[in-house]
Amino acid sequence: MSSVRSITSFKLDLPPSCIEFFPLNPQYAIIGTYNLEKPDEKESAGSAPQDGRVSKENQQRNGSLILVRVNGDNVDIVQTLATPSAILDIHFLTHVTSSNFGVATSTGAFAIYELQSWQREPHMGHIKTIQYFPKDTLITAFSWHPESFMVGLTLSSGKVYLGVIDSDDDNDAPTSMEVVSHDLEAWTLAFLPDGSGLLSGGDDSTLRFAELADTSSGGVPWVDKKVHGAGVTAILPIHLDSEGSLIITGSYDDHIRLLHVFMSGRLQVLAEANLGGGVWRLKLLDRSPKLPTHHGVEKWRSEPPPEAILLLVSCMHAGTRIVRLTRNTGKEWRIEVLAKFEEHESMNYGSDSQPALNDQGRRTFLSTSFYDRLLCLWRY
Repeated sequence: MSSVRSITSFKLDLPPSCIEFFPLNPQYAIIGTYNLEKPDEKESAGSAPQDGRVSKENQQRNGSLILVRVNGDNVDIVQTLATPSAILDIHFLTHVTSSNFGVATSTGAFAIYELQSWQREPHMGHIKTIQYFPKDTLITAFSWHPESFMVGLTLSSGKVYLGVIDSDDDNDAPTSMEVVSHDLEAWTLAFLPDGSGLLSGGDDSTLRFAELADTSSGGVPWVDKKVHGAGVTAILPIHLDSEGSLIITGSYDDHIRLLHVFMSGRLQVLAEANLGGGVWRLKLLDRSPKLPTHHGVEKWRSEPPPEAILLLVSCMHAGTRIVRLTRNTGKEWRIEVLAKFEEHESMNYGSDSQPALNDQGRRTFLSTSFYDRLLCLWRY
């Protein structure tokens, strides 16, 4: 395992909570920030407690969206948009060709923006904000539905909802429906590749599955309370077959796990490893053999299971890890940490990578840390 050093680093004005590169023009990335106002103190900063749990107090939060451009070894801030809410999650819409991205906020609203990166002066523009929930509810994470214009939303109340985005009239009441409920905060969710169901994780240490209406997945709702030793904070589907799904999960218990999840609710742990910090985010870097990037379920099912998986892992208080999962000829899985980046002195919530390798065959990463407001560029 190698330790990686930053090429460029600098402080942001507000604590960064999430980051994602623009898939269609990956020299650009969007950073979301989360600022907890403290009226009894002279200096505003901070967020949730060290374990990531949401404060129950009625506190005011704001934030910003920061557009940055990677230019060689430099990172330039192109635009900063102040937001009246704190930002908890950002994802570009990828199942159709689009420059739109969604934003989960601390005030129960889901916002949609457009990144106009091909303009002479690239900029982000607000499209609409949908107030799905009361303003004292935090949308902790979201995922675009792979086959329609819906979003899955996890809430600080423990609820998991589907939100419909089907109207251009902002006066129409937003449509949403509850799918499942956790006993404590819900932290993460992921749709099955065909959109027929979703998996969610929460602070109650449970992994839950819910079948969505009018589907033919054949699954039944279930909950697992045994596999994870603490809150489930990340879920990444890898492969779908007739029996179930191959998924990777992350947890507050510092572990990453590769699971075979059967539609009946039975879980098989294929491999697990302690990464030294709470596993907050998982991002896929590479797959071998290459699995489809489009979410078409028939292609997912026709492809063989991967033999190797390369991940970028945000490990909260332990920094960032590059992790490889490999399967040997005996069909046993092994988890190996290839590299670690540990210059962050506080919680690493957001990290991402440009999809292509550079001329030296290395990948470019941006990672952030919360309380010290640090943004780092590094390569591996």
